[in-house]
Amino acid sequence: MKARFLIALAAAMIGLAPIAHADELLSEKDVGGKFSANVALTTEYFFRGISQSGDGNPAIQGGFDFAHNSGVYLGTWASSINFGGNIETDFYGGWSGDLGDSGVGLDVGVIYYHYPSASSSDDLDFWEGYVGVSKDFGVASAGLKVSYSPNYTIDSGDAVYLDGTVDVPVGKYFTVNLHGGYQWVDDNAAFGFDDYFDYLIGLSFQVFGFDMQVAWLGTDLPDDQCIGDCDRLMAMMSRSF
Repeated sequence: MKARFLIALAAAMIGLAPIAHADELLSEKDVGGKFSANVALTTEYFFRGISQSGDGNPAIQGGFDFAHNSGVYLGTWASSINFGGNIETDFYGGWSGDLGDSGVGLDVGVIYYHYPSASSSDDLDFWEGYVGVSKDFGVASAGLKVSYSPNYTIDSGDAVYLDGTVDVPVGKYFTVNLHGGYQWVDDNAAFGFDDYFDYLIGLSFQVFGFDMQVAWLGTDLPDDQCIGDCDRLMAMMSRSF
C-alpha cells in the first residue's frame, strides 16, 4: 500500500509541475528581423485587372516573409490559378525604408513569377524589378510604383506597369481603397492583350482579426479580350500571423 501511495503522489506532483520547454535553437533576435505569414481566400484572383483563377472561380493564397531590421526583406507567395497548370508561386526580395525625415517611404526590389506546373514551352515565368514610393498624409495615404520586365510573360518582350494607390480612412472602422494602373507590353500579339488601364474601387475593414475587402474592379480592354466580364465584384478575406 505504501508503494502505491508513493507512486500516486509522484504522479500527482508530475501532473502539477510546469511542463519544461526547450529554448529556441534560433530566435528572431538572433537574425535581427521578423518573420510573418499570411493566408487569404478570394472570390476570384485578379492580377492587374485580369482574372487568373478563371471566370468566377475562387482562389486560395498564402505567403511567408522575413523583414530584417535594416529594411531588407525576402518572401514567397502562392495562389491557385486556372491556366498553365494550377499554381503560381512568386519569390521576391528588396529593401524598404524611409527617405530621411521626409516621411516618404521607398521600396525597391525584384520579383520572380513562377508557374511550376506549366510546360516550359508556355514561357509563363518572368522576372520583374520595381521601385515604389509612398507617403501617409494623415487624411489619406498614397503610393506610386513602376515595375519593369525585360522579357514579360509568354515571351512578350519589354513591359512596364505603372500604378498608383490611395487609401482613405472613413470613420473608425472602414478604409476606401482606390487603385489605377496601366500596362504597356512590347509584343501585344504574343501577350494576347492590348496595352490597357485597370482600376479598383474597394472598401476594407476588420472582423474578428480578419482583414476583409469588397471591391469593384476592371479594365478598359475590349470585351473579346476579357476573361468573363471586364468589370466585376470581388471579395477577399485574409489574415496575417
